[in-house]
Amino acid sequence: MAPKKQTTRKVEKPKDGDAKATELRRLQQIAAKAELRQRMEIEAKNSRVNLLKIQNQWRKIMRLAKAEALKKDIEILSQNHERDVDRKDAILQMLDRDLEEAEDQYQMALRTHLENIDELIQLHDSRLYSLERAFQEELQTLNNDFQRERESMQLKFAQEKQELTAVIESIDQEEDVREAEAKHSFEQLREEIRNKNLEEINMLRISLDAQIEELEQQFENAHLHYLQQTGQRTHDFKELTQKDQTLSREIEVKRKKIDALQTSIQQWRAKTRQLTRETEERNRLLLEEKHSIQKHYQQLKQRIQGYRGNQNTRLLELSQSANTCKKTLSEKLELARRVLHLAELCRKLETETEQVMPFAPPEVEVGGTSEPPLLSQKSSLDRAGGGPEATGKSAAPPPPVQSSVWTPSGAFVPSMERLWHFQRKYNRALLEDLALQRERQRLSEENSQLSDLLAQYMEGNTVTDAVLRDDNPLFVVNGRANLNHPPRVRQVKPTVQDGVVIQSTMNRQYGR
Repeated sequence: MAPKKQTTRKVEKPKDGDAKATELRRLQQIAAKAELRQRMEIEAKNSRVNLLKIQNQWRKIMRLAKAEALKKDIEILSQNHERDVDRKDAILQMLDRDLEEAEDQYQMALRTHLENIDELIQLHDSRLYSLERAFQEELQTLNNDFQRERESMQLKFAQEKQELTAVIESIDQEEDVREAEAKHSFEQLREEIRNKNLEEINMLRISLDAQIEELEQQFENAHLHYLQQTGQRTHDFKELTQKDQTLSREIEVKRKKIDALQTSIQQWRAKTRQLTRETEERNRLLLEEKHSIQKHYQQLKQRIQGYRGNQNTRLLELSQSANTCKKTLSEKLELARRVLHLAELCRKLETETEQVMPFAPPEVEVGGTSEPPLLSQKSSLDRAGGGPEATGKSAAPPPPVQSSVWTPSGAFVPSMERLWHFQRKYNRALLEDLALQRERQRLSEENSQLSDLLAQYMEGNTVTDAVLRDDNPLFVVNGRANLNHPPRVRQVKPTVQDGVVIQSTMNRQYGR
C-alpha cells in the first residue's frame, strides 16, 4: 500500500504548479490588455489631432482653388453682361426707331380716320332723314290697313255670332221636342210591361193551385196502396230474418278466412313496398349522379365556351386596338410631316431677326417680361414676402423619372406655362394677321371711295340718260343744282324675316 500513496503525492504536485502558471499567464494577459488599451487611446488622440490638422490644410487649399474658380467665373459673367448690355442697347435703339415710325403712322391714320368719320356722319344723317320719312309713310300705310282689316273682321265676327246664335236656338228647340217625345214613349212602354207582368202572375197562380190539388190526390192513393201491401211484406220479413242468421254465420267463417288472406296480403305488400323504396332510392341516387354529371358537363362546356368567347373578344379588341393605334400613329406622322412642312414654309417668310432669334427676347416687346405669368407672379410674391421661406410654401420639384422644364434662373416651369414662348409668338402672328386684314379692308374701302369719286367726276363731264336720271352737280333747274333736291324716297315693302334668322345674326354680331 505504501508505494501507491507515494504515487498519489507525485501526481498532486504538478497540479498545483499548473494552477500557478495559469494564474501568472492570466495576470500577464490583463497587464498586456491594459497596456494595449492605453496605447490605443493615445493613438486615437493623435489621429484626431492629425485629422484636424489635415482638414485645416485641405480647407486652405480648397479655399484658394474656389477663389480662383470664382474669379474666372466673375470674369466670364462680366463679359457676358457686357455683351447683353450691348445687345439690349441695340434693341432699345431699334425699338425707339420703330416707335417713332409707329407714332407717325398713327398720326396719319388718325387724321384719315377723323376725315372718314366726318364723311360717314354726314352720309348717315342724310340716310337717317330719308329713312325716317320712309318709316313715317310706311307706318301711316300700315295703320290705315290695320284699321280697315279690324273693321272688316269686327263686322264678320258680328255676322258669324248672329248665325251661330240662331243655330244654337234651333238646336235647343229640336232637343226639347225630342226629349218630350222620348218621355211619352217611355211612359207608354212602362205601362204595357206592367200590365203584361200582372197577367203572367195570375196565370202562374192558377196553374200552381191545380198542381197542388193533383199532388194531394196522388198522396192519398199511395197511402192506401201501402196499407194493402203491408201483410205480405211482414211474412216475407220473417223468412228473410232466418235466412239472414244462417248467412251471418257463413259470413263470419268467410270473414276469418278473408282476415288471414288480408294479413298475408299486407305482409307481401309491405315486402313489395320495401323493395319499391329500395329501388326508388337506388334510382334516385343514380338519377342525382346523372344530373350532377350532366350539370358538371354543362358547366365545363359553358366555361370552355366563355373562355373561347373571351379569347375571341380579346383577340378582336387587340386587332381593333392595333388597327386604331396604327391609324392614330399614321395620322400623327402625317400631322408631324405637315407641321415640319409648314415650319419650312414659315422659315422662308421669317425676318433676319427671327431667323437669328426664333423666340425674340421678351425685352423686345413693350411691357414684356422674362418669365411666364405664373412664374413672374411667384417671383414678385417671393420678393414681397421675403422668399419662399417667408410664406412657408415652395413648389415641389417633379420626381427624377418625370420630364420637367426649368428656367435659366433655376425656377420650375409648370406644365401649363411650358408653351408660353410659342403662344407669345403665335399671338404675335395672329395680331399681324388681324392688322393685315384691317389694312386690306381699309384699302378696299379707300378703293371703293376713289372709284365712286372717279365715277362722279366722269358723270359730271358727260351728259347721258343715266346722268339726267341720277344726281348730277352740273344739271341745274331754275337756278338750283340737282344735288340740292331732296333725296327720293323709295317705296320699299317691309322686310319680313324669321325669328331664328334674326337671333343667329345677332349672335354673330355680338360674338356669342
